[in-house]
Amino acid sequence: MPDVNAQQAQRLINFATERLGRVEGDGQCWTLVNNGFTHLGFDKPASTYAWGRVVDNLTDARPGDVFQFRRFEVTVRVTHPDGSWEEQTMSRGEPRHTAILESVDGNRATFLESNVTDDQTVKRNSFGVRTATTTDAAGVRTSVTVSGSFIIYRPQVSATP
Repeated sequence: MPDVNAQQAQRLINFATERLGRVEGDGQCWTLVNNGFTHLGFDKPASTYAWGRVVDNLTDARPGDVFQFRRFEVTVRVTHPDGSWEEQTMSRGEPRHTAILESVDGNRATFLESNVTDDQTVKRNSFGVRTATTTDAAGVRTSVTVSGSFIIYRPQVSATP
């Protein structure tokens, strides 16, 4: 079964962005993806929480891929040159969470997702997906620590006869 092409993947992204700020279906995270697949005629494997062909490496992920998070947590600690620091932690997947990749830039990705707030609306959120540490020109050190896991799926379409 062939993978979706870039234009088809963009249609999935468009489906989700058209719903930003609204509850899609029952508001569950997987419903956004499932309804997008149904609307666009993408193939949905019979397995629960499977969304196409597995993509083995984050470097191969592309917009429109679907991430299936499992007990995923990101902690960002910002340490200033004077030694003061702030820390923030966010999680996805208790135990699972489904989201559409909108873009990826190095260690950070932007997702279209729902059921991450009490109101269950579709949101655009960016966060680190790899453990990394950077220091800027002012000496501010940012450490991103990632735990848990995710599987990346490339949506597929039925072959044309």
